[in-house]
Amino acid sequence: YFVTKALTDLGGDARFILSWDDYDRLRKIPANVAGVSEHEIGLPYTKVPGPEKAEAGVSYGAYFEGLFIEDLAKLGIKPEYIYETHQYESGAYDQQLKKALSHRHEIYDILARFRTEAADEKERENYYPISLYCDTCGHDSTSITDYDETTGTLSYTCKFGHQGQQQIGAGQKVKLHWKIDWPMRWQYEQVAFEPGGKDHSSKNGSFDVASAVVREIFGGQPPLYEPYDFVNIKGQTKKMSSSAGNIITLSELLQIYTPELVFYLYAKYLPKAQFDLGLDEDVLRNYAEFERKVSGIKEKTETDETILQMVKLTGADLQECYPAFGHVVSILSLTGNDQELTAKLLRKEQEYSDEALQHILPRAAYWIENDAQSRLLKVRETPDATAYGQLAPVVKEQVARLRKSLLEQPQLKDQELMQAVYDLTPAVAKAEKRQEQRELFKGIYQLTIGQDGGPRIPLLVEVVGREQMAALLDF
Repeated sequence: YFVTKALTDLGGDARFILSWDDYDRLRKIPANVAGVSEHEIGLPYTKVPGPEKAEAGVSYGAYFEGLFIEDLAKLGIKPEYIYETHQYESGAYDQQLKKALSHRHEIYDILARFRTEAADEKERENYYPISLYCDTCGHDSTSITDYDETTGTLSYTCKFGHQGQQQIGAGQKVKLHWKIDWPMRWQYEQVAFEPGGKDHSSKNGSFDVASAVVREIFGGQPPLYEPYDFVNIKGQTKKMSSSAGNIITLSELLQIYTPELVFYLYAKYLPKAQFDLGLDEDVLRNYAEFERKVSGIKEKTETDETILQMVKLTGADLQECYPAFGHVVSILSLTGNDQELTAKLLRKEQEYSDEALQHILPRAAYWIENDAQSRLLKVRETPDATAYGQLAPVVKEQVARLRKSLLEQPQLKDQELMQAVYDLTPAVAKAEKRQEQRELFKGIYQLTIGQDGGPRIPLLVEVVGREQMAALLDF
């Protein structure tokens, strides 16, 4: 997507395609998928009934393709989708199938060059670079017994006892093996650039084999290729895997991260660098980092061309003013994850648009509710004498003066109130004053929410209420 977007931005006419390998066999039922029978293993994805959540008549392949297409659209990604079941069954690849079958021994020789086992003449003679789905049961548990190159007819037996024939060009149910299918499509679609996972990119791996096949069998050239590493879930040692069920779907990720931040997470790492998706405190760090980059561009203090291009690729709106995610989280934490009250408090600080609030607020609330409930703060209902007794005498005196200001100066605006709190500490030297302020803030937070830290004091006062705040500081 990034390469296509960059080429388009440069005035190029790039065709962006995404092929669904939905004519592949169902190999395994993922741990988190219900309603699919083990009997379906070996059928093409598009011939397997959908899982429990799917509507009647929707295949397994179509169901999951639909979810992903819907999620990609949320990111503004809309490639030209190619459905391999349609391509194979429509006859689009008939000529390529005939070529692969007529050169099956040469393909075997290419594969043999890239493996450690010695070539075997009997294996070579019986090698076919295809999977064939049985006409009777639909499974790929078949063995090809003969191929008549003149008529394009394949004879086969099925492990379930069926026998039959299929003819290329007459509705055959045949698919090329992966390492032959991939280069065939490079040539057919005239692919110029394609990235691939590191499992395909190792020496003598799928890409090396496919490159030889496209040159020697299909008369084409491999595309410019970019290997990439895996994306993991933080805290797990294995890559995300749909079959294992340990995945974060794009839909789930977008409940927490904005589309532009998802793009940023992928853009900031070099393709060959593995990275983790964290749903813990990393969420705050990722937002803060991205917000700093955007702020630097808005204020024209960021001049690094790489950063400028990266942020441009994310599609970030540099005209809209969004509340900082961390600040929204701090307010939600104090309001019991109350989005309506939080929106009211945010608008009091700044005139955010409804769109800006809806872009950040629900995501922050979702994160707190599902992954960070420990951040929710509970305001004390009555004064805590024990906490008060642990304060230094000077802090107690400052707390009393703050309480007096709250009661006697209700007209103080947020910034004025914050300055008044700063002025409670008498030190002049910066280091000494900061230390005194830390002790005072710690005391205020302990007396009101029972923690050593918390939101800015004016926000705390706003949420708790001046009278209740004064009551909690009354000793």
